[in-house]
Amino acid sequence: MKTTYVRKRKRPMGCGLWPSYEWEADEFGTWLFTPAHSRHRGDDGAFCEVAQRWPGGPGEDALHLVPRDGWWFATWRPRGLLVADVSTQPVLVGDEWTYVDLELDPYRRPDGTVGTEDWDELAEAQAAGLIDDHEHRAAVEAAHTLEQQFTDGIEPFGTTGWTRLSEAIALELPPLTNFGNQPIT
Repeated sequence: MKTTYVRKRKRPMGCGLWPSYEWEADEFGTWLFTPAHSRHRGDDGAFCEVAQRWPGGPGEDALHLVPRDGWWFATWRPRGLLVADVSTQPVLVGDEWTYVDLELDPYRRPDGTVGTEDWDELAEAQAAGLIDDHEHRAAVEAAHTLEQQFTDGIEPFGTTGWTRLSEAIALELPPLTNFGNQPIT
């Protein structure tokens, strides 16, 4: 299975990078799978595990969806958490998916609670000029749309993502810890 990379950028600076298996593409976008205990590298050179249960804790399996056309990057985790980074539209450059985090994080928790975190961070980033008006409108719209889709179970946020996560885990792929020649920033 082909390995690709995901680079999450923050403004004005900062990024994280992790390897992932490129699983398949369909009408929803490109599905990536990162097995438990795979490594994440920050731009400061520090490593941690991808999809940690708590800061400093062990990483979980994570299924990611890069949408065909959307201002987000979604992740399903086996303990029932679905979360999306509202972001610029992810772009594939070479073997790396890159997006800029626009602060908002819509989620659906295992108990069914749906919401969005970090509205204050979006406001601060816009006030500081780190997010322009167009990006702000797109971020707000994406967060509201995702909340509604999470609530209503609109695919791929109904059974599709959870089924694909189970199928990916069943492959028993080894954790990814090699960053090849990928630069830190």
